[in-house]
Amino acid sequence: MNEKFARGRSSEAFKVEGNKVLKLFFEDYPEEYAKKEFKNTKVAYETGCTKMKVYEMVKQDNRNGIIMDYIDGISQNDMPTKNPLYIFKGGKDLARCHQRVHSKKSHDLVDVREMVCEMLEEETLNVLTNEEKDKVKKYVMSLPEDDTIIHLDFHTGNVLVDGNGECTVIDWMTAARGNRAVEVAMMEFLFSEAELFPGSSKLQLVFYSGVRGMIGKQYFKLYQQLMPISSEEIDKYRILALIIRRSWGIEFERENLTNKIKNLIKKYC
Repeated sequence: MNEKFARGRSSEAFKVEGNKVLKLFFEDYPEEYAKKEFKNTKVAYETGCTKMKVYEMVKQDNRNGIIMDYIDGISQNDMPTKNPLYIFKGGKDLARCHQRVHSKKSHDLVDVREMVCEMLEEETLNVLTNEEKDKVKKYVMSLPEDDTIIHLDFHTGNVLVDGNGECTVIDWMTAARGNRAVEVAMMEFLFSEAELFPGSSKLQLVFYSGVRGMIGKQYFKLYQQLMPISSEEIDKYRILALIIRRSWGIEFERENLTNKIKNLIKKYC
């Protein structure tokens, strides 16, 4: 029996022979999503965005799975429990990881512009009128094509740190290609307005908010040194980031995101 060592919202992880991992998705998880994660992770590995290699897709107990390398590390979220001083460098590690991702290109991932246009047809985006959706699609597709790799769910929970301090980016299901300004705009939202840990007490939320702010300042300062990008460029692509985030239907964020998107439609579309 393989050893289960992790459980997430959509899957469980088991150690298997050869220092590998079986990421086994739950039975109701769409097969197309599993295939997409396999393909995206393969692209990420082959382009040097991550050292986590994927090997094959498998089927077990009517569940889809992916065999990949086992990364011996813990997430940046958990690093402060091991080393409290890590909060003073976590944002810098995150920025270096992002530089590595954003320096790579591939035409084999979905175009983020097309991704956003498809998301506009989903039920979660019915808060927008048909007229608003049409305006957004026209604006989004008027933006230049770009082959830069963007992760789109890039945060401290998806970066593993090993014993040598080396970081590995995981969970590539949402990856796409497009202007990196989309992801920088997403990071601005994550470090200021995104939901923190659900179920936390008010005191815990105050603490987490402070830590998030500290890490965010580290991240943006170093990222701008490594890969400068103007606020004007970020603003042009912000609507794509917020639509992607809104499509995930996070209850805490719904109203805020909807209002922000509608204001951006008035400004840019």
